[in-house]
Amino acid sequence: MLQIQTDWICLLDEFRQLASSASLKSDQVDNLGARLRHTELLLPVIGSFSAGKSSLLNAYLQKEILSVGLAPETELATELRYGEDPHALAMRADGTSERMDIDALKSIKARAREFTHVQLFLDDARLKAIEPLVLVDMPGFGSSLEAHNKAIGWYLPRGAHFIVVISVEDGTITQSLLRQLDDVQSLGRDMTILLNKTNLRADDQVQSVAATIQEQLQVHYGIDEAVVPVGTDGNEVLTQALARIAPERIVRRLFVDDIKSLAESLVEQIRISERALLTDKRTNDNALEELADGLRRIEERRDRIIADLRRQQLERVVERTLKAVEHELVDAESELLTAALAGNSDSFSRTFTEIVRHAVTRTLKEQMDEVSRTIVSDFGAALADLKPTMVQLGSGPDWLKNLTTRLDQSLKRTGDMLAGWSESLASHNARELEKRKQETDWKPGQPLPQVNYRNIATILAITTQVINPLIELAIIFLPEILAFLRAGSQREQMRRTIRDDVIPACKRELRGKLSALLAEQLDNLVARVAADFAEEIERQSAAIQTHRESAEASADESNAKLALLAQAREHIQCSVKELQ
Repeated sequence: MLQIQTDWICLLDEFRQLASSASLKSDQVDNLGARLRHTELLLPVIGSFSAGKSSLLNAYLQKEILSVGLAPETELATELRYGEDPHALAMRADGTSERMDIDALKSIKARAREFTHVQLFLDDARLKAIEPLVLVDMPGFGSSLEAHNKAIGWYLPRGAHFIVVISVEDGTITQSLLRQLDDVQSLGRDMTILLNKTNLRADDQVQSVAATIQEQLQVHYGIDEAVVPVGTDGNEVLTQALARIAPERIVRRLFVDDIKSLAESLVEQIRISERALLTDKRTNDNALEELADGLRRIEERRDRIIADLRRQQLERVVERTLKAVEHELVDAESELLTAALAGNSDSFSRTFTEIVRHAVTRTLKEQMDEVSRTIVSDFGAALADLKPTMVQLGSGPDWLKNLTTRLDQSLKRTGDMLAGWSESLASHNARELEKRKQETDWKPGQPLPQVNYRNIATILAITTQVINPLIELAIIFLPEILAFLRAGSQREQMRRTIRDDVIPACKRELRGKLSALLAEQLDNLVARVAADFAEEIERQSAAIQTHRESAEASADESNAKLALLAQAREHIQCSVKELQ
């Protein structure tokens, strides 16, 4: 575990003790602590199958663990993890897994459709030394279309940092890889660029290729990313590259805003508790009635917001997304034409689905960002009447503004998406079930308690949950599109076919599916925001209820509790200042 994780877990333990001493709810602290404790930083290694990704990872491990060859071997993304008991876990989409001997990986390619990815546990000191970094051998662009898209869909939102391997023989960043790097950039991820197989070219040729790649990175992304040459020194170069990644900085980026938001919420509860101790019981009861009315308004507003979104926003988001898909398909016309005229259906299919994914990822993320702001603003408007009550309770005049800002920012952060940064669904489910057993005083022989999950609804999670089914749909209707292409073989005729038949067919197929997927995800988003507003009000109500009876207690008892609350508030505020 990184030092920053240890330090922040200790800080959250302090917050938990302070919340307990002040009789405040600590569920927020527990949830954030669990996420921080189990956080892993996945490092997908991407590039074409001929770039030498698996060979580079074998060189790093100093043993032939991953299959290499002239044909693409990696059909399932493979996570390289430390474990004293060497074995492999083939993970399914539902969170279940199948344990295998390491040798069984050689035959897993035939069963690739059953699994999402593989976790390979090796008793290797190198893997232990880089924890919580986890290297991931990704299927290259030469693997099957289904395997490649599945891996990208799974790891693009989960990757903390991407290692890009380019063969010096390619001479440039291909258009396909540029689209993938653009997706990485749009999600705010950093990358390391390795120029592999430099021992196969003269030094001046290597320098020329490196300069070309650096120029592409500058033109396309405005970044001056160093291109690191790799020859026969793969172990040394990758070791140095991993040392430069700075995992503590990544963890800070993932969690610092969440810790600050948690601290603000706790301080808010403490202020309300302090005021409740200084206020008579009748005033406290009136405040509780006002907060209960605010909860009712949230519930009433939720259904109206859902209806308004479906009526006013859904079609707009769908149309803008489809327009972006059409625009990028037209822009990539020469690529599609080349593949179609060559009769290379695999190349055409790969380019086609990459373009669809890239257009949908970028556009949908932008659109959902705008929609989320509208949703938060609408719920905030429903609580505007609570402002005088909250000020009376000790909150500042910017209470509602601060609350809506915190919730709006939480939708854009990705630390809590997909049931934890990179935990398996199985481990998450097991932990939640054990928690429910304790809460319900479950006894052996009784029916297992139901585990209720709140839908994950960050902007990135929603984008992912819409894109993956769309790509699956694209693969399904590709045969129909390829039938259009067989109608002609002349360049101009093929161009017309793509513009007049292929692109309209793509938009028709996507429209219905995209509308249904977005409607479901918009409902999830509204429910998430409503739940967040409601939870904040419930915490404030709980703070009042806990301390309202103490308002009638002796002066000495009230003063002692006030001193304890003030001490907790000051400690939390000082701790947050140190995070700056």
